[in-house]
Amino acid sequence: MSVAATYAEALYESAVAAGSVPEVADQLTQFQDAIAANPELHDVLENPEFDTQVKKDVVADLLTGANELVANFAQVLLDRGRISEIGEIAVEFSDRVAAAEGRLRVTVRTAIALPDDLRDRLVAQISERTGRPVDIDAVIDHEIVGGLVIETDGSVVDASVRARLASIRHNMLQTPVLSAVDAESV
Repeated sequence: MSVAATYAEALYESAVAAGSVPEVADQLTQFQDAIAANPELHDVLENPEFDTQVKKDVVADLLTGANELVANFAQVLLDRGRISEIGEIAVEFSDRVAAAEGRLRVTVRTAIALPDDLRDRLVAQISERTGRPVDIDAVIDHEIVGGLVIETDGSVVDASVRARLASIRHNMLQTPVLSAVDAESV
């Protein structure tokens, strides 16, 4: 189990005991998003030149009114020098919540934003095949050129243009020149 998964599991168990899993999940995501969206905040929290107490004061101000578990959890991460892992922890926490609720998390990578109608069709098809509710995380990845890549539970379905081009290239490199010439003359 990774460090992020260990922290996420501890927070999840505390949230279950407090009966506040949805609130903690929402606030943890908001906290992580705030750090990711604000380069200055990110730099302060990541910079070892800033005293830990300064970072703790900044986070305490940011999390004023937040669930006590989230506020305390952020302080623990700062104390242990793990605030840089908040993104991974938030993903692990979401995965843990989804698993407990029987939902399947699926990451769909596309070269452009995933259209709502395609998202809905994917959710319906994957849910029908797995018999589980599905949560889709859409990721834009310009390197796939076109098509999509679906990832879940260690399985990958790569229907991208990049994969198709790589396959064509591989086949071209594996085909002897004389075989290609012979095939053309037929």
